[in-house]
Amino acid sequence: MKNSLPYRIITQIICLIVLVIVMFPLCLMIEKSFAVNGFGNYVKVFEYFNLIPNVITSIIVVGGTLLVVGVVVSMASFAFSKLHFPGKRAVYYLLLTGMMIPTSALIFPLYQIVRGLQLNNTGWSLIFPYATASACFNLMILTNYYNALPDELIDAARIDGAGKWKTFRMIMLPIAKPGLVFILIQTFLTSWNELQMAMIFINDTSKQPMSVVPLRFAQTTTSTGFTINNLFAACIICLFPIAVFYTLASRQLMEGLTAGAVKG
Repeated sequence: MKNSLPYRIITQIICLIVLVIVMFPLCLMIEKSFAVNGFGNYVKVFEYFNLIPNVITSIIVVGGTLLVVGVVVSMASFAFSKLHFPGKRAVYYLLLTGMMIPTSALIFPLYQIVRGLQLNNTGWSLIFPYATASACFNLMILTNYYNALPDELIDAARIDGAGKWKTFRMIMLPIAKPGLVFILIQTFLTSWNELQMAMIFINDTSKQPMSVVPLRFAQTTTSTGFTINNLFAACIICLFPIAVFYTLASRQLMEGLTAGAVKG
């Protein structure tokens, strides 16, 4: 049935319809961004705004988040998958309950912590909340990936005299690289696009990440000279880095999703 010609034709038609629906807003945005003045719309955006500090903030926040997630989640997932310690299963499922808590419910207590530590209006106010918010899902993904790896690898390393840390660093982590790349990619996408915490924790517009910048564009349309076409051009500028990254990383993203599907 799945290999029949009618089935392939129907699935291709459905995929094309979905593609058109998904791409239509983006195509409309691109078309409007070039209307009237062409590239002049993009030039005017940089005349109105200095986006370099916002780009730097986004790079610092996302880079710090990836570093924290990469180090903590990779070690924790290995421990929950391959090591044995009291209460392991209870602690693991307790951490996974964090995925059931909506982000909006955490904003107020997180803001109180950030303000108490005097980290507001700095990149640190977003790095740790972003890393914490994505840790639960990433822990589940990478733990399942480690579960798909054979335990014989650890037994062989133990026979050769390798300790737990050396086994993790030299053997298990390199093998789990596709899974680690996947969680880092999705963490990048989530952190770069996050809006609520970025808008609340950093009030200084010159220090806010790029995800908040389009709101400034929308407010500026009331000013003389900044038209709706300039607004669309500004949104395209904000989307450009994430579009380039996703295009380059899409292959690794799919490999990370499927690499651990078959045990061994």
